Amino acid sequence: MFRRFLLFLISCIIILPLVFLSCVHARPPKPGPNFVWVAPHTTPNGVFIPGHWKYVGPAKKGKVWIPGHYRPNGKWIPGHWKILTPPRAKAVWVPGHYGPGGRWIPGHWR
Repeated sequence: MFRRFLLFLISCIIILPLVFLSCVHARPPKPGPNFVWVAPHTTPNGVFIPGHWKYVGPAKKGKVWIPGHYRPNGKWIPGHWKILTPPRAKAVWVPGHYGPGGRWIPGHWR
């Protein structure tokens, strides 16, 4: 009887942590140098923003870092590099940002 209980206890000690291992949430790998991790948070409007990498380094010619954001359909888009190709001469790139109501405004040419 004691032996059966001991086997059950040992199997629980070995198997139970493996079951909970799938519940662990880790941040995605760092995309490169000059990035900082922004922890998950909720805006004052109640919008949940998942954790994401934010680029804080110097500007890169011809590229812009698009931070993670929600699309209008509610899907989360992770941060990524976008290659800039101006549509016309003297166009200026306006980086994506959150508007006054907390809604994401994607980067665009002006």
